[in-house]
Amino acid sequence: MKKRIACIAAAAISATALFSGCFVTQGADGRDGKDGQNASVYDYYEMAKSVHGEDYSIEEFLHDYLNYTSEEVENAINYQASINRSLMSAVSIAASFNIRGSYGQAGTTTALGSGVIVDLDKEAGDAYILTNAHVVYNDSSSELYSQNVYCYLYGQDGDFYDEDSRFSASVIGASITYDVALLKVTGSDLIKNSSAIAAQFSAEDDIYLGEKVYTVGNAEGCGLSATSGIITKDREVIALNLSDRYANSESYYRCYTVLRTDAAVNEGNSGGALFNGRGEIVALINSKSGDEEDEYGFIIDDIDAMNNAIPVSIVRRLYLLMRDGYEKNGFDSHNAKLDRAHFVVMEDFTYLEQTSPATSAKIEVKAVSCATSWDNENLRAVINEKVVMQQDANGLKQGDVIKHVKITDNGGNVIENRPVSRLYHLQDALLSAREGYGIVITVSRGGNSTDVDVTSQMNFYEFD
Repeated sequence: MKKRIACIAAAAISATALFSGCFVTQGADGRDGKDGQNASVYDYYEMAKSVHGEDYSIEEFLHDYLNYTSEEVENAINYQASINRSLMSAVSIAASFNIRGSYGQAGTTTALGSGVIVDLDKEAGDAYILTNAHVVYNDSSSELYSQNVYCYLYGQDGDFYDEDSRFSASVIGASITYDVALLKVTGSDLIKNSSAIAAQFSAEDDIYLGEKVYTVGNAEGCGLSATSGIITKDREVIALNLSDRYANSESYYRCYTVLRTDAAVNEGNSGGALFNGRGEIVALINSKSGDEEDEYGFIIDDIDAMNNAIPVSIVRRLYLLMRDGYEKNGFDSHNAKLDRAHFVVMEDFTYLEQTSPATSAKIEVKAVSCATSWDNENLRAVINEKVVMQQDANGLKQGDVIKHVKITDNGGNVIENRPVSRLYHLQDALLSAREGYGIVITVSRGGNSTDVDVTSQMNFYEFD
């Protein structure tokens, strides 16, 4: 899903159209031969103003010509405002790598992707930006993570060669396990003088089918643009291989927890945020189902309207984990490790390990008895699972049904305090735990509610 430009030995890929910008020759005046069939609602609004006068508002137009109610007009205006705000939080990303070709020749490759600003100090010109790990990672490169990452704000991303329109960013956190990376920008004059703003995370861990969403990203390397759709699947696990060096090897497939949307996504959208109607981040775009790439990494076969994104319940917590890890230990591109407290679950194994009968003996917790109910008050389908222990572990007993998790920091402040009805509620909440934090899990055991303090028994595992 990252757009790649490669130049290795004699194999050169021309990118003139990409870096010169994208040109569309169509309009509402009939010059494209379609007699206005492709006119937008704004074209008709301009026509209406010629009849009613320049003071004729877009709200009046929507009411008079499109039969919008007052509430629908307000929602439409708010949605438009949210998209325009989100454009100011989005960035296009170009990450270059030094790599070796098939016969040892030195060369370069550049990955084009997207990102979203999640923290910003405009006065200092500093920012934190989230993107996909695979946008800034290439295991064919000796550095693994790009040492030359450039970002472009909305309106400044028409030419990726223009040094005056870009600012440098450093990779300070990354996880191939989750396909999330954190970039840091320091002292950028472009940011100081820009209209950039930081996007906010949705505080909700759950997102439901049918919710209206939009994404902003650098589709096909043609600069930032927005597309909209709905959530078409709230959670699923997919297998992806993020390796460039071993792209065709099953051994490098990993399992990723994602949600699915039909908002249009193309190469270059990787790492761009998926927003709800309020303009809050609900996920990071990372792939399209059915993508098949040729030897240069270009998409040659794809499936429409099945696009995947990493949920905010993971992204929001990983952001803090990466930021805290960088402030404590810095970042080593050759050993990009993070610590997490977690139970061993099926998604922690590679694709090949999951198909092995020996794997089932290692699983400590799983979700069973999935059921769907309808919430009339909120008009949504709700999926409920029993999260049960399959083996004794961490002070919990086989057959315990996990109901709640509470995490407190070293000072006793509550970091997580949430019910657990689906497996990912537990997995994601444990990303907030740090060494020495208190972790109490409430279970149903033999019909009784029992609090189990697993602080001293909880293991912290390194993951990349």
